[in-house]
Amino acid sequence: MKKILIMTMILVLGLTINVFAHPPGNIEMNFNSSNQMIEVSISHSSKNNSEHFVNEVEIYLNGNLQIEQNFIMQTNAKSQYLHYMLPGAKSGDTIKLVAKCNKYGDLESELKVD
Repeated sequence: MKKILIMTMILVLGLTINVFAHPPGNIEMNFNSSNQMIEVSISHSSKNNSEHFVNEVEIYLNGNLQIEQNFIMQTNAKSQYLHYMLPGAKSGDTIKLVAKCNKYGDLESELKVD
C-alpha cells in the first residue's frame, strides 16, 4: 500500500511540473544582409520571467555553431528578443536557431538567407 501511495505522489508531481513547464512556442527570425544582423523573437510565456525562461540560445550558420548565449532571465513575460551580428552569412546560407527553456524543452527554427 505504501508503494502505491509513493508511486502515485511521484506521478502527480511529475505531471504537475510538466503542466507549468513548456518549451518555447515560436521563433521568428529576420536577417538583414546589408548589415549582417539577425533579429530574433522567441515566444515563451511565463508568469515569472526570472523563474521560467528561455535560458540558452544557439545559432548555427550552415551547421557550424557561431553563437551560444546563456540567460538568467527573459526579456519579458511573453518573449525573448535578441539581435546578433553574423559576419560572413551570404545568400543561400542556412541559419538555424535553437532556443532552450530552463524548465523543459527546446525549439529549433531555420532561415534561408536571401
